[in-house]
Amino acid sequence: MVSFAIPGRPVPKQRPRAGKNGRLHWGHTSDPKAMTPKRRCVPFPITPKKSRNYEETVGWAGKQVFKNPYDGPVKLQVKVYLTAPGGDLDNYIKSIQDGLNGIAWRDDRQVTRLKAGLFVRPGVKERAEVMIQEV
Repeated sequence: MVSFAIPGRPVPKQRPRAGKNGRLHWGHTSDPKAMTPKRRCVPFPITPKKSRNYEETVGWAGKQVFKNPYDGPVKLQVKVYLTAPGGDLDNYIKSIQDGLNGIAWRDDRQVTRLKAGLFVRPGVKERAEVMIQEV
């Protein structure tokens, strides 16, 4: 079992958005279902910067304790501590899972068991505590 803390106020996963001024970000694809008859470029949403930054923080914290990602199924336990109400618990979990892809596990589909709690207490040190165990 591996456990570690992610310092600072946890950030819930935000919905992907279109680019600046509502414009979409375009990227190349080889997926025939996504292509239009005239283009090999398709629009895709952008993860908001605040979410990306938090996922990088999560990854940094994970790299301190993981040398290699787990290959098999894992159990994930997360405790989120906040001083004031914030987002939904499941969105905090999504940010943490996405931040640990390729670090704690190859893909977050490997998380087969999940236990999580959201604790809101004035004056508490804001953080997320993570415990990961192979199943």
